[in-house]
Formats: sequence, C-alpha cells, structure tokens
Amino acid sequence: MMLATLATTLPQILISLFAGTWSDRYDRRRLLVLSSTFVSAITILLAIVYFWIDQSLWILLGIAAIRSLGTGVSTPVGNAFFPQLIPKEQITRMNGVNQTISSILLLISPLLSGYILNNLGMFAVFIVDLITAAVGIVLLLNIKTLKSLFNKPKSTTSSIQDIKTGLHFTFKNHGIRNFLIFTAIAFILIAPSSQLSTLFVKRTFGSNVWLLTLNELLWTIGSALGGLFISLHKQIPNKIKWIAIGFIGSGICFTLMGISTSFTLYLFFMFGSGIFMPIIQGTTNILIQENVPDLWMGRIFSLLQIVSTGIYPIAMLFFGPLADYVAIKWIMVATGLLLVIVAFIFYKRLQNQQLCD
Repeated sequence: MMLATLATTLPQILISLFAGTWSDRYDRRRLLVLSSTFVSAITILLAIVYFWIDQSLWILLGIAAIRSLGTGVSTPVGNAFFPQLIPKEQITRMNGVNQTISSILLLISPLLSGYILNNLGMFAVFIVDLITAAVGIVLLLNIKTLKSLFNKPKSTTSSIQDIKTGLHFTFKNHGIRNFLIFTAIAFILIAPSSQLSTLFVKRTFGSNVWLLTLNELLWTIGSALGGLFISLHKQIPNKIKWIAIGFIGSGICFTLMGISTSFTLYLFFMFGSGIFMPIIQGTTNILIQENVPDLWMGRIFSLLQIVSTGIYPIAMLFFGPLADYVAIKWIMVATGLLLVIVAFIFYKRLQNQQLCD
C-alpha cells in the first residue's frame, strides 16, 4: 500500500515545479498534448510488458508512477491554460462547470472501469484509456484559444533558474506567500478526514460494500453540486471570503462526521463536505487566474498543487500511524475544529491583501 501511495503521489510532486516552469516558458497546448501522448504511449507499452512478458508488481507501480507524472504536468499547465480558452468574464462559470464535470467523471469512471474489467478484462481498460486520451488530444488540438495570450518572452535561462525565480516571486509577494502557507496548513488539516474516512466507516459502521460505496457516492454528489453552485455565478466578488467559508464549512462537517453515531447522519455531513471542496478549489483557481500575471501563472499553480493535494501523503505520514493509537473520530474532531480556527485567521489576514504586490 505504501509503495502504491508513493508511486501515485511522489512523481506528481517532483515534476510539478518543472511543469509550472515549462508552462510559463512554452506553449501550454503543446505541453498538454505532449504530456498526454507520452503518458498514454508509456502506459500501453508497460501494459503490453505486463500481460505478455512479466506480470510483476513493479510494472503496475511503473504505470502508476507514469500516470502520476502526467497528472503533475497536466494539472498546473491545464489550470494556467484555462484563461487562454475562456474570456475573463466567463472564468468563474467555466471553473464551476469544470469542477462539476470532474466530480461526475470521478463518479462514473470507476463504474465504467469495473464493467469493462469484469466483462472484457484488464487489458481492455488500458485500450479504452488510450482511445479516450487520443480523443482528448484531437479535441485539444482543434480547440480555439485567445490569441492575445500567445506571445511569451523567449527564456534564456535554465528550468532550475526559472524555478528559483518563481520561488523568489512567490515569497516576495506577501499575498501569494501568505495564501499558499495558509492553504498548506488547511490541507494538512483536511488530510485525515479525506484519507481516513473509509477506514473510519469500516471501524465505526462496518465494512459492508454498500457502506463504503455510499461514503464515496455522497461526497462525489456533493462535490458536483458545489461545482454547480460556482457555475451559477457570473462573478464571485470576495473570493477570500468564499474560500474561508469553504474551509469553515469543511471543518464543521469533519467535526460532526467524527461524532456522528448514525451512519445516515455521517453521510449527511460527508455530503456537506463534498459541497465545500469545489468551492475551495474552484474559487482558488479563479483567484489565481484573475490576479496572477500570465508570465508566472504556471509556477504559482505548481506550488498550489504541492501545498494542496500534494501535501496529503506528507500529512498522512503523521496521521496514518496516529490512527493506530488515537480513535479516528477524535482526529477528525480535532482537525476539523483547528481548520475552522485556521479559516478565520486566513480570512482576517488576507481579506484586504492584494494577491500580487
């Protein structure tokens, strides 16, 4: 399990800083196409090796690592590419639509994969993945962009130097620096409720498949509705306030999830936490896309990826072993309450601060 976790998270974290630099240096559309092509090609090659040459665990871990590299590139590059596709006045709505679609795919993908795996076998899953990647690449190559954002100054420095320059830009801008620090703290506190919820359900309510299925299903439905909520707004005027509300709502839900004695009540608060997550993530993306200069946007999104979802495995190095000694309910209660406190401080410190000086 630890090897699988490392394979799916560590490459993503390691490549992210370089991906942000490449995003600010090169054509983002081409980066996304190259990333998808590389990941699909290597995945299918490793799948062929696994099925016909060597059915080793390391091959599967290699596939997971390659796909993690792809995610590490596509996430910051895709987020930075977004303003090149969408007029500024539509960025809020389209981010909400994007969050909703991502949640729906999160719900549908395991169902389709399970059906294909059960009826056609594992290799068919890889073939379908290759086909969908090819369709995505073709669509990406033909989509229209806003030409005004294509002109980038030609960089004469190395990627390492560009990373250093990006870090210097981040830490000299108090707004971005403080925002990323508070985001990192908040996601460390989100980690146990996000990563230990399945184990909590098993220990508290039982390990029946339908219990675990509902646990994931309700969160995903809530997440889709949270994205829909954002898409209904043409503009979100006070984004720091809404991000803070998302953290506060999540913290309250995590706390109440921990003390719930009824599975129905637990699911209600799990559903609520699902609603708040896209409000946090979507509004954060909008804030950066509307305020960070295009020249730095990829590097800022790469740092955001590291301090948000990328920080989960680091946080779980502490919370995972802790769950063997302290009841998960109390971990959820404590981190939920701390998240509410951090959210209030986050709002107080950042409400009147410019993201970029």
